[in-house]
Amino acid sequence: MDNEIGDLIRLKDTIQDANLNFLVGSGLSQPFLGLLGNIEDLLSELDKRDDIADGKKKIIRASLYRQFSEAIILKNLDILNGDAAAAGALENYKDFLKIINSILRNRYSPILNKQVNLFTTNIDIYFERAFEGLGLECSDGFNGRFSPVFNLSNFRKSTLKRSFHYENTSEIPVFNLFKLHGSLTWIVVDEGGEKKVKFSADLRQVKELKDQNFTEIAAATKTSTLASLLAAASTKRISKAIEQFLEQYQTLPIINPTKDKFRLTLLNQYHYELLRIYANELEKENSVLFVMGFSFADEHIREITLRAINSNPTLIVYIFCHSSDSKERYESYFGLKTLKNANVKIIVPDLKADGTDEFKYDFVNINARIFGELLRKIEEKPKWA
Repeated sequence: MDNEIGDLIRLKDTIQDANLNFLVGSGLSQPFLGLLGNIEDLLSELDKRDDIADGKKKIIRASLYRQFSEAIILKNLDILNGDAAAAGALENYKDFLKIINSILRNRYSPILNKQVNLFTTNIDIYFERAFEGLGLECSDGFNGRFSPVFNLSNFRKSTLKRSFHYENTSEIPVFNLFKLHGSLTWIVVDEGGEKKVKFSADLRQVKELKDQNFTEIAAATKTSTLASLLAAASTKRISKAIEQFLEQYQTLPIINPTKDKFRLTLLNQYHYELLRIYANELEKENSVLFVMGFSFADEHIREITLRAINSNPTLIVYIFCHSSDSKERYESYFGLKTLKNANVKIIVPDLKADGTDEFKYDFVNINARIFGELLRKIEEKPKWA
C-alpha cells in the first residue's frame, strides 16, 4: 500500500460512513476493449477544417468511426455472447461488485442507506453483464419487464427484503448505474410521436452496424494524423456503403469520441441531467468519490468534479493512477498545491528501488490491494468478540 492512501483503518471508517460514489473509465475494461487514443482529437480537428471537401471529411470520419467501432463497439457482441477473450475483464467487474456489495451489507451505521452510485462514461455492457451474472440489485434508470423504458425518476430507490417466518425487514444493497455517455444497451424509439429510450438486450443496433461493410476508407491506426488520413483519403471516393455506415453509426445512442454532444435532443437532455445528478451527489455532505480507470480528459466532468472539490470540504476524492507517471497530469488538472480543502488523494503504485512501478493499479490490483483489503478489515472480528 503506498503512502498516499494512508492508514487502511481510516479509509475503512470513511467508506463505512460516507455516501459512496465511483467514477469509472475505460481503463477498467482493459485489455479486451481498446483505448480511444487520439481519435477524439482527430475528429475535433477534422470538424474545424473548412478547407477539406465534405466527401473527404466523410471518408476520414468513417475511417475513425470504424476504428472506434472495431476497438470498442463491436466487441460488445463478444461480451454479450460470453466469448472467452472477454471473460477476464468481466470477472474483474464481478469481483468489484461482490466486494462493494459486501461492504454495504456490513455497514454499521443505520442512518446511511445501503446504496452506491456508479458513474461511468463507458458505453460497454460489462456492468450490465456483471450485475446479471451476480443477481445483485442494480438501478440503471429502466423500468418495465418486456420493454423497459428509461426514466431518471427510476434511480435511487431503496429495496427492502422481508423474511418469510419472522417478518423482519432489512435493506438490500442497491447500485445506481449512471451511464453518462449513453450505452450500447440503449435504443431510441418513436411511440406515437414521442421519443423514448428503451433497453436493447440483444444490442440490435450494434449488430446492424457490424453488417455495414465497405472498403473505401483511409485505414486509421493509433498513430494516424489528420495529414496522413487526408493523404490516404485523396485516392478514395465517397460511396453508398460509407453513407450507409455513417447513417447507421449515428443511430447509436452514445456520445461520439469527440467534443460534440449527442445528436438527438432527448439524449442531450438525459446527458445533462445525469451530469447534474453527478454534481449533486458530490455536493452532499460526507461524500467520497473513487476514480478508477478515468483520465479526466472529459472537460465537463473534470470541471464539475473540481467545482465540488472546492465547494464541499466534506468531500474526499481518491484517484487511482494506473502508473506513477500519470500522477503529474492529475495534479495539474486539480491544482493540488492550491486546493483550499486539500481533499484530493492521488494514489500511485509503490515504487521499486530503481524508481519503476512495483505494480500497476489496474482493476485486479484495485480490487485486491484496496477494496479487498478494506473488506477484510471490515469483516475482522474485534479481539474481545
